[in-house]
Amino acid sequence: MSTEELQKPRTLSPERTLADDPLLRLQDASEPDDATRIQTTTHADPITITGITVMCANCGARRDWLVICDRQNQVFLRCRCAHEWHEPELTRADFDAMAGEGGQKYPSLEAVVRDTGYDGTLAGTYLPEGLAPGTWG
Repeated sequence: MSTEELQKPRTLSPERTLADDPLLRLQDASEPDDATRIQTTTHADPITITGITVMCANCGARRDWLVICDRQNQVFLRCRCAHEWHEPELTRADFDAMAGEGGQKYPSLEAVVRDTGYDGTLAGTYLPEGLAPGTWG
């Protein structure tokens, strides 16, 4: 008897479609395919990773960041001078701890950058704590 005869074929579970799964239908209805699915938050304080304070390589800023988390749960930092980079030491859990709850929804990352002042127009500026960008008139 050969090894192929001893092995039993595996049974495969049927693939689920939108019609079969109410959770998939709800997700499809609430998040269209063209949705950006990027989350952002502002972080006014310095960010310290493994004992070292993060500093912008372009302008030297050490605080007042736009923190961006994309679909793959990669975290990016953006300075007011518009310099942006991937920060591999920060995780989705770190982002969630900084973000808190709520916040304003934006149609795109470009809109967030423009409305919060991280597009380079406020380079070198630190806003007072009570004055959050994107929240005034």
